[in-house]
Amino acid sequence: MTTNTYRVPDMSCAHCKAKIEEAVNRLSGIQYANANVDTKRLAVTFDENTVQSENIEDAVSKAGYTAEKE
Repeated sequence: MTTNTYRVPDMSCAHCKAKIEEAVNRLSGIQYANANVDTKRLAVTFDENTVQSENIEDAVSKAGYTAEKE
């Protein structure tokens, strides 16, 4: 398993957090996704053989937010 952290500068509320986590958790291979509104960070633990960082960024983008891997 791999854990990556992403900056999500346009996340501003609990609704944003829920929407982002839901979008990422729908991907196959995601073990854990936790968005933090205060730090504007998203931590994701995933199986790198099933899903790639680009897929996670794309899922966040499709949910209407920007994700930048740190």
